[in-house]
Amino acid sequence: MTGRPLDGRVALVTGASRGIGARIAVRLAEAGARVAVHYGRSRGGAEEVAREIRASTGHAPLLVQAELADEAARRRLHREVTGGLADPAVLVHNAAIFERNPFDEPDDALFLERWRRTQSVNLEAAAHLTLLALPAMRRAGFGRIVMISSRAAFRGETDCADYAVSKAGMVNLARCLARAEGRHGITANSICPGWVATEMAEADLAERGPQIVAEVPLGRVATPEDVANAVLFFAGPMGSYCNGTALPLNGGSFLH
Repeated sequence: MTGRPLDGRVALVTGASRGIGARIAVRLAEAGARVAVHYGRSRGGAEEVAREIRASTGHAPLLVQAELADEAARRRLHREVTGGLADPAVLVHNAAIFERNPFDEPDDALFLERWRRTQSVNLEAAAHLTLLALPAMRRAGFGRIVMISSRAAFRGETDCADYAVSKAGMVNLARCLARAEGRHGITANSICPGWVATEMAEADLAERGPQIVAEVPLGRVATPEDVANAVLFFAGPMGSYCNGTALPLNGGSFLH
């Protein structure tokens, strides 16, 4: 394997303006991919990722904005990627929202609003964008689909069941795609991190970091780079025989 195992491949990374998604976009670009950096609202963050990619590779990525809860915006996103680069051969479904939504919420309408928003962004968008990309992948006889799921998919959550359910859905979506599309040279896998040192986890890590770390046999939480390296494994030649895999990436904090 060369240092650029994804040379010439187009990769779309959703939610790539910060955190895990940003590191994935940079890692894939460094591996030779032409990257589409999707963002929802943080144009400034996406531009910072673009500057980093340009500095390390000499090539500018494509920046694409879309609200993933909006199905029309997803279609536009796909058109902009294919028109600005080419058909994506690597899809990384990383964009997600996390909202506390406990079952003791007295306002059922508010509960349902949160629930539907989470499923739409975290799960439905992954299925829809995959559907749009599959015809070109089948024609090419190649595709790599990676879902950024979560430990919550298997552990269950008390205050954010909608998030856990959406992440469990991503794991099973990857398995469904693995069985249906493998004959076309398309693989689908999921990565299930535990705690990752990102902005999303910053408040919790600041409040109870020692307690969280104490639950991890390796003695630290994951970095976004840890997740990005796992994505590169699935997207590149070394992971080409992995299909339908759900990779626990939690340092041993939750084994199943």
